[in-house]
Amino acid sequence: MPRRLLSLWLPHWHTTLWHKAHPHSDPALPLALYGRDGQSRKIVAVNRAALESGVQKGQFLAMARSLVPDLATHPVTPERDARGLQKLAEWCRCFSPLVAADPPEGLWIDSTGCAHLFGGEARMLEALRDRLAERGHDMRAALADTAGAAHALARHGDQQLTCVPPGESALALAGLPVAALRLTPEIQAGLSLMGITRVSDLRAVPRASLTRRFGMEPLFRLDQALGQEKEALCFDRPVAALHVKRALLEPIGTAESLLHVVTVLCDDMAALLQKMGLGARRLDLLCQRVDDVTQAIRVGTSEPVSDPSRLSRLFQERIETIDPGFGIEVMSLHVDHAEPRQPADETPALNPSALTDPEEQQMPAMLVELAERLRNRPGLRGIYHLAATDSPFPEEAQKPVVRLARLPTVSRTPASSWSGTAQDGFPRLWPRPVRLFAAPCAIAPPALAEDDSPRRFVWQGQMLRVRGADGPERLHGAWWQHPVQAGAIRDYWIVETEEGDRFWLFRRGDGQHPWSGDGAWFVHGVF
Repeated sequence: MPRRLLSLWLPHWHTTLWHKAHPHSDPALPLALYGRDGQSRKIVAVNRAALESGVQKGQFLAMARSLVPDLATHPVTPERDARGLQKLAEWCRCFSPLVAADPPEGLWIDSTGCAHLFGGEARMLEALRDRLAERGHDMRAALADTAGAAHALARHGDQQLTCVPPGESALALAGLPVAALRLTPEIQAGLSLMGITRVSDLRAVPRASLTRRFGMEPLFRLDQALGQEKEALCFDRPVAALHVKRALLEPIGTAESLLHVVTVLCDDMAALLQKMGLGARRLDLLCQRVDDVTQAIRVGTSEPVSDPSRLSRLFQERIETIDPGFGIEVMSLHVDHAEPRQPADETPALNPSALTDPEEQQMPAMLVELAERLRNRPGLRGIYHLAATDSPFPEEAQKPVVRLARLPTVSRTPASSWSGTAQDGFPRLWPRPVRLFAAPCAIAPPALAEDDSPRRFVWQGQMLRVRGADGPERLHGAWWQHPVQAGAIRDYWIVETEEGDRFWLFRRGDGQHPWSGDGAWFVHGVF
């Protein structure tokens, strides 16, 4: 699995922390924080209002005050802001176990093997943006194959959230300025004098002449961004209350050896969880290589789990994503999130048929574990089941539910059977069609008999004659949930044509009172 790195940039980090420390201040007023550069004072951070007024980072304080006379200025507090950035890095471990601070205003997040838990990389970036916005932070983020590409796109890209597909970092960097490569101001000025302003211009210059003029730094930073040179990032180890560790006598690299150590770690962790009465919901496996590079695997569970075989099975299916390099010498298992386990006597209510059918009794647990394993596979999204709602209208009677824990036992009785009791245990006098249309299909008003039952109707351009009709089954709108459904009525008929086809028709309204509906007719399903 290719490595994926996320660079998070907080352009107003210092001023946001200052406003949080001074809650009575007005964020809409211009604010600038300054620091000392020798005997002079220069602007270090500005908020959005000051930036729109023309104040820039690096300006002398006197010049900034001349531009904005009512500018509020205060000294910056780098030590306090650095501690806050470290706390934010710890908070970001809910997205990945490998997080590091990128002072003074950024974070590194190694999202390799973690994005599938959020529904993909784009959704993970959106979740990160939304959760930081709730904490009052403006952010820009980029996800790419290399740290240099992610850093450049986060600070100089056109979009707030950028997700570069694997292998396309060079194309994404082509239009960025050379300042995006983290070059010194002197080198940037020299390149600008030569007309080299874009990364694409820099790549077009012969490497030998560029090295003679500016040294190795421009090419080194370019190669790092393109993935031709490795860039070492030092990620902080997570501080977890529940963790187990194994230091190996000799480095290992085969899948069998890794799986054996994982099994031992899962056994130790399961014993620790069972002793505390807890179950793991999110776990991180960290593998430290001999070259001091850490590989991580994150898995999630659908319910609190303390079964060692179930935990090891989740890691077993992801073990091939680990790149052992020259060998792994330390492996550790961390529980990032745990919850109390469900007591054995609080099992879900079973269907009566499950009392005599052991296979049906095991069905809910099998579905939970299957969904759990599928959700931990990268590339698979939308793992959910359908749960019943209290809506009276059929197209709203079910909703997708992501969490599959404690499912009701699946009944073997089809929902469309003619029995008098439904799967949910409530009496049902009318059957439901085998195929229900997602949206009812409108038809012309049919010819009606004396009892208002349909006798002829047009379906897909053909006139169908009804041999028999059963109805009406009247459904009332959910006025207690949706005020617009107050008084809404639907009358359903089961009709059988002369060709033997059965349709589920309904009329919107009772046919007499305009407040109950407009009288339009629809086909809602077929039997």
